Amino acid sequence: MSGNAEVRALTEEFPDWLIETGDDALGADWRAGRPLAVGCGGFVGIHAADAEVLRELLETAEHCDHRLALRRLGAELSERGVTVRTYVTNLIITRPDGRELLINCKRGTFRWAMGQDIGPIVDISGVVQDVVDAVQRSPS
Repeated sequence: MSGNAEVRALTEEFPDWLIETGDDALGADWRAGRPLAVGCGGFVGIHAADAEVLRELLETAEHCDHRLALRRLGAELSERGVTVRTYVTNLIITRPDGRELLINCKRGTFRWAMGQDIGPIVDISGVVQDVVDAVQRSPS
């Protein structure tokens, strides 16, 4: 795959990142950057020698974002009285009827276990409300 095609592929796979390639004194230089998650401040930049290493680094960065977002969502839900167990890769919500709901996070979006989107990690308040509504729809 050519450099431009690889940049397009990575940009489609990681849409929140600005991805570029060029030459530097050491050869090819692959770069990606974006602002940190809302409320975290700053900017993150990644450099790699080739597209495959950049992909691995981008996946690692997104995994960290998702872990932090799940932790924050769990804390916000707990403050609203929702019973939550937090794991590295997901949240388990216990409804009043004992039924459990699983939330995970991928590509900057919270999702129910069956894959339906709940909302983006940048809209924690909207996601909290949607989850609280789902918990309250529990049959008595």
